[in-house]
Amino acid sequence: MKSIQTTPLNISRHLQSRRLEQEVENRTAYTIDTAELNIYETYHVAEKVELTFNSPVLASMIRGKKVMHLPGTPSFDFLPGESVIVPSEETMRIDFPEAQSQNPTQCLALAIDPSKVKQVTDLLNEQAPLVDNSTGWQYGQSNFFLTNDVPIHQLIARLIYIFTENNKAKDVFANLILQELVVRLMQTQARTLLLSATTNVASVNRLAHVAQYINKNLNRNLHIKELADEACMSEPNFYRTFKQTFGMTPLDFINQQRIDLASRLLKATNRCLADISVDCGFNNLTYFMKLFRREIGMSPAQYRKQTA
Repeated sequence: MKSIQTTPLNISRHLQSRRLEQEVENRTAYTIDTAELNIYETYHVAEKVELTFNSPVLASMIRGKKVMHLPGTPSFDFLPGESVIVPSEETMRIDFPEAQSQNPTQCLALAIDPSKVKQVTDLLNEQAPLVDNSTGWQYGQSNFFLTNDVPIHQLIARLIYIFTENNKAKDVFANLILQELVVRLMQTQARTLLLSATTNVASVNRLAHVAQYINKNLNRNLHIKELADEACMSEPNFYRTFKQTFGMTPLDFINQQRIDLASRLLKATNRCLADISVDCGFNNLTYFMKLFRREIGMSPAQYRKQTA
């Protein structure tokens, strides 16, 4: 469970200048040469509102709650701090069960020109190709739901600032941020897919195998050489390939998975912190508590109380 950014996205500059012309999905569009940032506001309950874009779109909740209906995907609640990537020409059907004039639902939709996406994916496929993967890096080919981690939240917040700022160089600024955002989103998706890979996939994909191996052995010390051997790679090649694909070092990934396991044990059991710490591979209780607070934003005891 990677640390989640809970600070609300700031759209104050947008609210100062935008015009309200309708009460359901009032749209304000900010454009540059390669992307369009749309901010939608809804002020009363509505159902089955349809949106379709002709480019891959990243939708991120700002305030309130939506219920999203996407083709081939079970409907889900869509809340602040969450995002979903939707392919081009795919229709989103949206319910607004709680929108009110004093508590509007606010969401952004970032549509990126396919040529910009291709530029970024081609660069990654050339410089950091995925191992044991014939399709390579892809963005916007299928629905992908995610909870924003701190870097992704900060990049989205920065784009809102740039798009709503009256700066002649905003195309230059925004394109630099867009490139990093697309890369981080693809790394998040690749990491998620490798973690959820079936045994059959793990038998032919070395990083999927290593991810499963790590999760089966979180309770003991894991060394880079051991993981590199499991991947049939040299240590330098394994370290570089893992970091490029997962967007983090092997050690950061191991600690993230250990904290994720700890959070599940805290929620589902009454076991003491010392036992949970050991079972998750931490030999030092103080370090476990420090890392848990850093990743989750609260102490293990606070987390247990909040999720009880």
